[in-house]
Amino acid sequence: MPIGAHIFRKLAARLPGDHLIRNVGWLTGAEAISRLGRIVAAIILARQLDAAAFGIAAIALTVFELVRVFTENGIGAAVIRASEDELQRAANAAHRMMWGICLALAGVQAGVALIVEHVLPGRQLGLMIGALSAVYLMMPFGLMHAYMLQRAQRMRRLAGVSSTQTVADHLLTAGLALLGAGAWAIVLPKLLTVPIWLFGVRQGAPWQRVPEAGRAPATTILQFSLPVLGSELLSAFRDQMDKILVSLTLGVEALGIYYFAFNAGLGVSSALNRAFAGAFYPYLCTAENRVRAFRNAILRIGMPLSGAYLIQAGVALIYVPLVFGQGWAHAAPLVAVLCLGGPARLVMDGQRMLARSEGASLLELLGSVLFAFSVLVPFALAAPHGLFAAATASVVGATVFSFALLTAQLSAGMPFRPLQMRGA
Repeated sequence: MPIGAHIFRKLAARLPGDHLIRNVGWLTGAEAISRLGRIVAAIILARQLDAAAFGIAAIALTVFELVRVFTENGIGAAVIRASEDELQRAANAAHRMMWGICLALAGVQAGVALIVEHVLPGRQLGLMIGALSAVYLMMPFGLMHAYMLQRAQRMRRLAGVSSTQTVADHLLTAGLALLGAGAWAIVLPKLLTVPIWLFGVRQGAPWQRVPEAGRAPATTILQFSLPVLGSELLSAFRDQMDKILVSLTLGVEALGIYYFAFNAGLGVSSALNRAFAGAFYPYLCTAENRVRAFRNAILRIGMPLSGAYLIQAGVALIYVPLVFGQGWAHAAPLVAVLCLGGPARLVMDGQRMLARSEGASLLELLGSVLFAFSVLVPFALAAPHGLFAAATASVVGATVFSFALLTAQLSAGMPFRPLQMRGA
């Protein structure tokens, strides 16, 4: 049984009988265990690494995350929302498409690594980026199994696999940092823990390709998945571009401070938002009235989570120097401001999942474009005035946009209308 599974079982037993709440509870429990491990690792890292090492690791992981987003391309979402009659055909097509995509991504990241090593030699940054390209060579062996687990809303299994992988990641990070591995302590565990995920999803959903079922037309899947990919790209661009802007305007040391503050603050809400969205999408796909289900979820789950983010912001000035050491006390106000951005991202993620479940992936893409502008434009304009000013401007812009969009949607009371045929 995966690490922490007995904890999840006790948590689920105490939750109401609502299926969505139970699933969010499983994934939230996994994130809580992950965050506990991350805090321990962060404490050790804060005492073992300087800001420059954090900055180098941040660049390597930023490149990895920007390339990895192409695996969140909507092909899996098409499988999750496929009808029972079309499931095997959609799965066969998705399996073949994801193999091609992952091989291409491995080649792209390896190419980026060569370029970075040529431009910035001597820092091992290119080697770090190149090492992470191997992740894409392992992913296709487990992707379809993971999609089937999501389709079946088996979040307990996914939570157990995720927590086991992330705890191992943090333990390796802490151990490597104590051994003096420098920035490699943050980067290398991302590769070493992939086999844990692979074993967990394959054992949880033993899927096999059924050749005689045929394959769904690639054009049908792409019609749905390409706007989803665009939305995910914009989300990744939004979450990584702020770090690039900090690096360009304020330097690598400032990037290290911002990367630390992001993980100590907004990283918590981002993890919980992922848990919410991960359970919310398959739940909406099976709901009879998706807009009503969306409203109920925002009230029953979104509001309590948003309240937790605001509480975190209020205590950031206390816990940052206490947990991470006085050397990071100067970053506490920045952590507090970033925590305030959590509710806006939660609301926007919920609206994206609603549009996706309705088949309106073009509307999801449009919303992601506007939200990215609301986050990055204020950040870029305020960045020359410092990290705190940039973070504050970004949070204000994101909050105003996401809640204005939510208010308009709830007032209208109308569902999204698909702008194209539903995916397979």
